[in-house]
Amino acid sequence: MSRNNPRTRFSTSVSKVLYEKLDRIAEVTGTQKTALVDEALELLVQKYRGRVLASGGEGVSIFMAKTIAFCSHKGGVGKTTSAAAFADLLGRRDYKVLLIDADPQGNLSKRFGYHPKEYRGAIQLSTAVLNILSDDPKPLCDFVLATQNKNVDIIPNDDRYTATTKTLLEAVMLGINAYKVLIQELDGLYDYIIFDCRPAVDNEIAQIMRAVQYLMIPVNAADDSVDGVDTVLGYASKIRHANPDLCVAGIFFEAVNMRTAVAHDYVPQIRAKYAPLILETIVPHSEDAHKAESRHLPVTEAYPSGKATRAYSKLVEEVLTRIG
Repeated sequence: MSRNNPRTRFSTSVSKVLYEKLDRIAEVTGTQKTALVDEALELLVQKYRGRVLASGGEGVSIFMAKTIAFCSHKGGVGKTTSAAAFADLLGRRDYKVLLIDADPQGNLSKRFGYHPKEYRGAIQLSTAVLNILSDDPKPLCDFVLATQNKNVDIIPNDDRYTATTKTLLEAVMLGINAYKVLIQELDGLYDYIIFDCRPAVDNEIAQIMRAVQYLMIPVNAADDSVDGVDTVLGYASKIRHANPDLCVAGIFFEAVNMRTAVAHDYVPQIRAKYAPLILETIVPHSEDAHKAESRHLPVTEAYPSGKATRAYSKLVEEVLTRIG
């Protein structure tokens, strides 16, 4: 290993006693020393992340979560499937991920162990929002639940959220964006905060757009899907007056069957229309996605070697290259 490798420089600066203890732990647990060092450093990052963020000094941005909203104006375009896949794959890469299910249908929650018809607990998005707007709010970390997926937490949602929407919009009149407050308080605990929006473009979605940094927009090879993308982009353009940091991380092809004549005609046209926002990777139409949905799992978890998972892995690489 090169002396210029950061791991080499780190190991040579560790005291002999600590290094001997590390050796022993590796031997007893059967764990690679590099993995143990990574685990120890992650604990240090979590411990001091808040202090670094509070310092406001140079370089603090690497400790801040990147915030992404998966948006579409049309249902059935693979928005929730994609959000679930992204979260699962990022978690497997050792990123800390918080999912916020902003759709009262709760389809994202269902994929991560919180079926809206079965889980009716008090910890969910409506209570988190009402807590933010209360006179004596609790810490928002109290409204986060763990999932079965590595490094992925969630604030689930269900039909009870519909009753909260009016309160949410009334708060806007007072200058309070509950989603922004949510992000600001939980920012230091995660690397990525991902919203799955309901299929709409309205005042509620506008509040999410005002709070996040990036949008991910799925598109199918169909006219109505393209119209939906145009609607989201038009709305985002207006929102930038209130949130200049809002960017489109990517428009991506979802559930496209390239064997069809329609796809061969539409895909080049859509690429030309949305360049340079369009991403290269095409997530293919796959029965795996439908089967995973019926099993209430992310497709990347249900079928880790499937073609949809391979495509999503490439898509994640593309997005990380764009947003860092």
